[in-house]
Amino acid sequence: MNLIKLKIDFDIPQKELPFKWPSFYSMGSCFAENQSMRLSRSGFNVKSNPFGIQYNPVSIEQTLRRIHLDKKYEAQDFISSNRFFSLQHHGSFEYDSLNAAIGQSNLILTKTRDQLKQTDVCIFTLGTSLVYQYDGKTVANCHRLPTQDFKHVQLTYQQTFDSLNSIIKYCKKFNPNLHLIFTVSPIRHLRSGIVESNRSKAILISIIHDLIESLKDPNISYFPAYEIFIDELRDYRFSKEDLSHPNKQAQDYIWRRFCNTYFANDTKTIISSVEKYSNFKNHQPLKVESHQEQLNDMKQQLLRTYPFLNL
Repeated sequence: MNLIKLKIDFDIPQKELPFKWPSFYSMGSCFAENQSMRLSRSGFNVKSNPFGIQYNPVSIEQTLRRIHLDKKYEAQDFISSNRFFSLQHHGSFEYDSLNAAIGQSNLILTKTRDQLKQTDVCIFTLGTSLVYQYDGKTVANCHRLPTQDFKHVQLTYQQTFDSLNSIIKYCKKFNPNLHLIFTVSPIRHLRSGIVESNRSKAILISIIHDLIESLKDPNISYFPAYEIFIDELRDYRFSKEDLSHPNKQAQDYIWRRFCNTYFANDTKTIISSVEKYSNFKNHQPLKVESHQEQLNDMKQQLLRTYPFLNL
């Protein structure tokens, strides 16, 4: 008797990274933050979203353009509403004074430029091609300003293509040998509507593939996080209560698929060792002192064996 097939499985082309222990830079949606934390917990050197979560490709492109041109922030780049902030930065980037806003933003700008020059792999997790515009300009975050001040717009194919193409060009100027991984966040923007959310994702997916096929750069690849969640994990039991965000089980599954796609067996063995350490670290012990001693021993052993770990 044939077994009943209860889910779709699909192959992801192996794209093993040519580094024993690569450094990562991640930019994009809140799912990018989640996967960055997993890389960090595994002992990788990871930097993520210099100005916070950014969902759309235009905002990411604007950030990279400013970094590339070393265009410093000035007073006109910020808005005051009790505190000072930029519509190109996440809502968590708010400051008590204009001088603090300018100074801190320029410090981040310089630091990010240096980090991008030194990193091995940059991951872009795109959330949407539906954007909010303020005075005709695409913003990264609305900062709780009145909804009527913004216009909700679907980027055209050409606008999205140009932004993603520019992202690639800026990255290659920072570091010609940089490996770029593009993925589309599995989180659906249901508040925009089912049809609108799917259209937004479809434009992103189509353009990423068109760019990869046209550029033929072996150091640029696509990881199908969205497809894994929507097709391979096609069941709401893998979603959180909002029926949009992947739950922990789904996040773990996507992470495993990422590891199997990009990491060599030796790298995966190291990740497994670090995960045992991380699980033990998060354990709630009855005897705190002895637990801490064991934890220190495990950490020292890992660092003796793998001195490149970032623990």
